[in-house]
Amino acid sequence: MIKTLWRAQQRPIVAAVALACVVAMPPPSVAQTSMGSREFQQAELSELSPALRSEVERRVAQAPGNTPRGVLESMLLNELQIREPASRIVGVDLGRGVVVIQQPAGTLKAYTFSKQEGLRVMGEVSLAR
Repeated sequence: MIKTLWRAQQRPIVAAVALACVVAMPPPSVAQTSMGSREFQQAELSELSPALRSEVERRVAQAPGNTPRGVLESMLLNELQIREPASRIVGVDLGRGVVVIQQPAGTLKAYTFSKQEGLRVMGEVSLAR
């Protein structure tokens, strides 16, 4: 009987400790801060040409919540829509400087671009299926 009473008293304590552990864990948004960290944003800005960097910083300052990466992606996607208006963008890798689009006929085309040259397209390759 004493053992049963002791277990009954122990359950709320175990539950309280488990709850405290869950509450003390950081939420996923706090754990994944590398994309939005100031250091990461500064590193991305340092890769840009001075003219492009000032343009990106100006656009970031215009609207709260904009990030350098978001502005760069928007600028690149807008440029590609002008170059290939009827195409669909399939993938973007800002770090490697590659964008893949799908043309209306279904063929894929990869563009390489340079962040130092103001997101200017440096080359293109048609990809066969």
